[in-house]
Amino acid sequence: MNRSFPALRGVAILLVVLNHTIHMATKYAASANLLNQEPWLHYGLSFLSGLGIFAVPIFLFLSGCFFAYAASRDHRLRSNYKVVWVNVWHVAFPYLIWTLIFYVEIFFLHQERYSLPEYIKNILAGYPFNFVPLLIFYYLVSPILVGLLKRFGWWVIAIIGLYQILLIMLVHPSAFGFRLSPFFNIFAPPILSTPLADWAIYFPLGLIVVIQANRLSAVVHQYRWALVIITVVLYIFAALSALSILKAPLARYLCPMTFLLLSTNFKRAAIPMVRQLELVGKRAYGIYLMNLLILDVTLFSLSSLSPGALGYYLILLPILFAEVLLISMSLMGTLERAVKPEVYRYVFG
Repeated sequence: MNRSFPALRGVAILLVVLNHTIHMATKYAASANLLNQEPWLHYGLSFLSGLGIFAVPIFLFLSGCFFAYAASRDHRLRSNYKVVWVNVWHVAFPYLIWTLIFYVEIFFLHQERYSLPEYIKNILAGYPFNFVPLLIFYYLVSPILVGLLKRFGWWVIAIIGLYQILLIMLVHPSAFGFRLSPFFNIFAPPILSTPLADWAIYFPLGLIVVIQANRLSAVVHQYRWALVIITVVLYIFAALSALSILKAPLARYLCPMTFLLLSTNFKRAAIPMVRQLELVGKRAYGIYLMNLLILDVTLFSLSSLSPGALGYYLILLPILFAEVLLISMSLMGTLERAVKPEVYRYVFG
């Protein structure tokens, strides 16, 4: 297992918080008619918040890596499913807790309410934590997927990639400017069609990276600078596409792939502030589950008490970013010291 991966998880959660901070602060500023419309500022914030497209792919990729590593120590299907159920439980239970807290928060602050069937549907679909159902699904099928990858290797990855492109065309038809025949809707599963369209390839990519670690690492090292250039170019295309300056619908899905392949050659010693990133990465799931709540409560309170302050959202952005990390890390640190590890995992994963 690459020793840089725990720090990479820390990078991923920082990108999540950065994306959500910019999105929510500008949304509140716009609702108060205080959003600066200068093009340079709009483009700058878009390029910065757009880095969030790497975050969920990193989480799924690392989850695949860690499962493949655990499975490599015991090849029995029954033993692998013991790992699966532990992982599913530690993901699903905190997800349910914080989703319900989120629904209470938006009920009182925004009067956003649903019928009981709608609440159940939202929980199953992953609102607002949209990648969690996909992660649970992949954990459940991962022992079978590992067996297929060991036997057929990159052919499985290619099939999953093509299936994801099909789903992108079905779920996000405007990205391509045309619609497929309704016949193809039979390939779009309920609940998971949108997260699969966005992120289907990344968990299996993590599995095969560990399964073929030695050979793949050598190939990536040989072409590492080409991968760096491709990743940067693809991200620029993805950002410009999001701004409707050009049309490159697949760039946002491809640039995380090249980056994740490149990450297999990262060296822990070369990562700045690696220990701090590892500490943040250790608590990434809890931060992910709390960050929207902290941001929304803070911005709602600010808009109620001093709405004019939203006009200074550029000053607020680093403050909000730091607040999310400080509150969530402090809460998790306090609970970790105060309760048994099992209780902590039920709350924060």
